[in-house]
Amino acid sequence: MQPAIFLDRDETLTIDHGYTYKISDFAWKAGVLDALKRFSDANLLLFIVTNQGGIALNYFSEADMHAFHAHLQAEAAKSGIYFTDIAFCPHHPKAPNIEMPDGCSCRKPEPGLILSLAKRWQIDLPSSVMIGDRQSDIEAGNRAGCTSYFDRDPDAGRHTLAAQADFILQTHFPDRIAT
Repeated sequence: MQPAIFLDRDETLTIDHGYTYKISDFAWKAGVLDALKRFSDANLLLFIVTNQGGIALNYFSEADMHAFHAHLQAEAAKSGIYFTDIAFCPHHPKAPNIEMPDGCSCRKPEPGLILSLAKRWQIDLPSSVMIGDRQSDIEAGNRAGCTSYFDRDPDAGRHTLAAQADFILQTHFPDRIAT
């Protein structure tokens, strides 16, 4: 079993334009590629866990979301960054035509996305970290047994995900930091 970094997508990795799915709207948040490169250089597996309720709300299709993710992965690969897997929840409690299934365990703050990836990829959750921009991300990570962080912590002087990455590596993975 190995540790991993679980990351929310919208407003953690990418700029969120509100149910973002168009490739033309794709943009990394400042410092994200630096942070991801640091995690990648530390040989940590990278996963994206994302609520994509726009599918249930009929704002975009699952195929649109997969195309957006393929573009995101291709852009990351240009910097030598590779995501092991992406998990998503297509449900939304306010979906007009499709009710959210009873017992949906995948929509954050539920931990289902993280637990599913951990099982599939043999991830040691107590040694892993979840990073997101919302309380629901933090709660999902905590419920899964990970240590969770907001994507930045201005109160601690870590204003970018890159600075947060350095802190996380030093705190949780000091033996993986390249010297």
